Amino acid sequence: MEDYYSLLGVQKNATKEEIKKAYRDLALKYHPDRNKDAGAEEKFKKINEAYAVLSDETKRRQYDAYGPEQFGRQYSEQDIFRNFNFGDLFKEMGANINMGDSDFDIFGNLFGQGQRGRDVGQSILFRMDLTLEEISDGAQKEITLRHRKKCAHCGGSGGEPGSKQSKCPKCEGAGRVTVITSSFLGRIQSVTTCDICAGSGKVYERRCRTCNGKGGVIGNDKINITIPAGVKEGMRLKLDRMGDFGKDASGDLFIEVHLLKHKIFERVNDNDIFAEVSVPFYKLILGGKALVPTLKGEKEISIDQGTEPGKKITIKGEGIKKFGSASRGDEILRINASLPKNLTPEEREAIEHFRDASESGKEDSKKRFGFF
Repeated sequence: MEDYYSLLGVQKNATKEEIKKAYRDLALKYHPDRNKDAGAEEKFKKINEAYAVLSDETKRRQYDAYGPEQFGRQYSEQDIFRNFNFGDLFKEMGANINMGDSDFDIFGNLFGQGQRGRDVGQSILFRMDLTLEEISDGAQKEITLRHRKKCAHCGGSGGEPGSKQSKCPKCEGAGRVTVITSSFLGRIQSVTTCDICAGSGKVYERRCRTCNGKGGVIGNDKINITIPAGVKEGMRLKLDRMGDFGKDASGDLFIEVHLLKHKIFERVNDNDIFAEVSVPFYKLILGGKALVPTLKGEKEISIDQGTEPGKKITIKGEGIKKFGSASRGDEILRINASLPKNLTPEEREAIEHFRDASESGKEDSKKRFGFF
């Protein structure tokens, strides 16, 4: 799959205005009514596809995150151009260029919309907040989705059971109607779905009394979702045909993953986790064992004698399971000294004894080396 930034000739950090200008220049250059070279029409389609993605903040963010190949596997051409209105775009650009009486059907010829319209449901984006524990090992989640469902009464046909069909009087069976608008690219012929028959080309003598001929009704569905381990912030999981109902095909459901703030750990380096922990100061001096938190409970680790406060200790394999792999990241701990606030007389005496012994040793050392 060709890189969209390269297609438009812009850098990955290009602004919206830079992307729009690059698209406009290329659209004028490769518009098939102006450029009769072989391959111009295909090039025109590709730059339109690139602009449809890079001009949309959400799609651009996903494209940057996944790269061309992974993005192409998650987004179909229909997904890319859904809700993208070229007519409004050309009107917004509004260049006063007279290109003659162009009958080029940009939508029909390039994007496969010249045939009878299809009733395809809208895709749905659902935000899901996950804990670090759920991301670490994966999880099973159930959501309640309110969306357009298939009508149980008519089975999605839109007609009252037993009702006969006839040709649509508006589109005369074509399923689509043609609208012609003028733009800086010339006269653009766009084809839209017939609003009477919803693209089927036929109408029922009697509409379904439950859905009023739409084939779908608004309702709730409980959906079980498998969250794979290691998903990252903002990643989208695609569930095919789980979105809004359409007579020809349902839309898709996208689950967008977001990480909830953890009370102890922070996710770092993709699959590692980091935390600051405090242990009694005497264990840093003398060494010993200490209990520290992990995502699966407390774990005992060894503290070396003379450990400096602020030192980092790594516990291998206690991090997040890597996406698509059985291996795990690590847990990284910064060890701090825990100082007592209230000392018992015995504790204070012991510390004072340590202080006196330490300072006495320093005085002896100074005398030996002739400081006095």
